[in-house]
Amino acid sequence: MTEFLTYQLFDLLNRPGPLWLVEANLSGVNLEGANLEEANLIDAKISGSNLEEANLRGAKLKRAILRETKMKNANLEEVNLRWAMLNRSDCYRANFKKSNLRDARLKDVIFLETDLSGADLRKAYCKKTIFEKADLEEANLSAVDFDKVNMKEANLKKANLTKAKLLATDLRKADLQEACLEKANLEGSDLRGADLRGCNLKGANFQGAVLQDANLEGANLKDADLRNAILFDAILKGATMPDGSIHE
Repeated sequence: MTEFLTYQLFDLLNRPGPLWLVEANLSGVNLEGANLEEANLIDAKISGSNLEEANLRGAKLKRAILRETKMKNANLEEVNLRWAMLNRSDCYRANFKKSNLRDARLKDVIFLETDLSGADLRKAYCKKTIFEKADLEEANLSAVDFDKVNMKEANLKKANLTKAKLLATDLRKADLQEACLEKANLEGSDLRGADLRGCNLKGANFQGAVLQDANLEGANLKDADLRNAILFDAILKGATMPDGSIHE
């Protein structure tokens, strides 16, 4: 594990990149506004650090530990964070567009108004994570474990949520147009006012889910489990129902 004195770190950050910081210990360091574009930070420890408004575009952060790290407005576009740990980090309005977050630990992370469009979060672990008003358009969220997550008003257009676990998830007024939730588990989730037009919900589990005022026009609900689901005032025009019939 490489550790740096203050003057060494200052000197390093002023060198031309991309920087080589494999296994570096940058925990508790103020890196606000730092240029770490395409830096190699594999296995680095960056917990409790300040990365607000830092540029990490294209950086390698595989298996990095970023617990309780401040990343507001940081640029992490196309960053590799596979197997990384970001628990309790603040990523408000950060840019994670097209980033790799596969198998990442994202418990209690704040992704409020964050850009995660086109990102890969397959098999990530998200407990009590906040995705409120986040942009997840065309993101790959297949087999993600969402537990009591806040996705209120999130943009999930054309997102892949195949076999995702969305237990007790807040999806109120979320935009899920043309998203794929085939065989997803949404038991006990709140989808009041959600837009599910053209959504693939084949074989999805909606037991006890609240779909009041949701728009399911043209959605495919074939073989979906709607037991104890609340569909009061939901729009079902042209939807394929669990028995294969088309709702008028």
